[in-house]
Amino acid sequence: MQNSFLFNMQRIGVAFIIFSVYAVFSASWASTGSLMPLIKVDLGLDNQKATLITSIVVVAKIFGASFTAFLIYKFGLKKGYFLGCLLMSSSVFLAFIESYLGILIVRFLMGLGSACALVCLVPITQQWFEKKSLHFMISINTNSNIVGYIIGILFAESISNYFGNWRYSLSFYAWINLVLIILWIFIGKDKKIDEKQEKIDNKKELLSAIKSPLTWGMIIFYMGPILFLNSIFTFLPTFYVEYAGFTKELAEVAKKEIPVLANVAIIFGPFIGIYFKRKGYSFKKMLLVGSLCMLLSGICMLFLKKWIMVEIFAVLSGLFFSLWWPFFFNLPSELKDTNPHRSAYIMSTFWTITFIILSLNLEIVSFSVDKTKSFTIGFTYMFILILVSAVASLFVFPKKDHFIEGGK
Repeated sequence: MQNSFLFNMQRIGVAFIIFSVYAVFSASWASTGSLMPLIKVDLGLDNQKATLITSIVVVAKIFGASFTAFLIYKFGLKKGYFLGCLLMSSSVFLAFIESYLGILIVRFLMGLGSACALVCLVPITQQWFEKKSLHFMISINTNSNIVGYIIGILFAESISNYFGNWRYSLSFYAWINLVLIILWIFIGKDKKIDEKQEKIDNKKELLSAIKSPLTWGMIIFYMGPILFLNSIFTFLPTFYVEYAGFTKELAEVAKKEIPVLANVAIIFGPFIGIYFKRKGYSFKKMLLVGSLCMLLSGICMLFLKKWIMVEIFAVLSGLFFSLWWPFFFNLPSELKDTNPHRSAYIMSTFWTITFIILSLNLEIVSFSVDKTKSFTIGFTYMFILILVSAVASLFVFPKKDHFIEGGK
């Protein structure tokens, strides 16, 4: 029975695991940005090489997102999710590695696994929750990375000081994830489908996802926002400490407070967005308005000098960044004739190509900083990309008659 106590307890367990796995990974990822000044000194790196320790995770996600589609095709959601996330826990070995190349290899494996956790957020939620609660749960699950970022930004230095080494502090998160994915073995499930029919459908769904206007509309739109999101924890600590012109005391406050304010605001944005979704607002309108407001708030956050205004616009940029999440991340589940496998292939294709673009953009920004000794060109490029991607995506997204009621 769908309403049985056991089923509801399983559902709570699944929601907890898929939320926590990606939140813990995100905490580790964000901690790298917070500890970057220490890592640079310890390994003797310039900005571009140091950024690669973070961006190699993005590069790995390119392959990991495609790899996830294969795992789901071959083993189903439960086993595919487990095997992918097992790679994420390879960071337990980070504590024993001294070389720069060895660190990059471990981070690459970690990125492969994290892509699986990310791609599966929507289809696993769709598998366990019905339409009535699906939008709400997807909004919560897509917040998992933000919760992780906040934890990483706030506690990175404290955890590193406790363990006495930044390597130990980053491997600490991998041990937590290892426990979580072992729990998944006892809680996760696969939908039973006729084997022959499943193979036929999977091939068809994969090709359909690659050619889908929805997939490409999502990719084009998200190019700008995902660069903005990653810049918050990848570049802002370095920006405030070395380039913003703040006093040493204010810079130490800013490198934590501004990213945390923005990320805390991001948590609340989706729940405001759910209100507009239930009012029947068009997803295209919300994507465009949200992007433009995020762009203006982000510019003010980075380039204003009055501290109270920087704080206010950090909050606003976070709110506007996630205001459209209930519209955007629910789109695969709102297509006509949707199912968890179809959503998995759409999200796999979406994240694969998105991470290719993100990795290139992160390198462009870091390269511009090393060449110009300023973030001005890099941040200007980011804001132009937000505007262009938002407008261009409106011409690619499918029309509203491709969606069930709610995907307007």
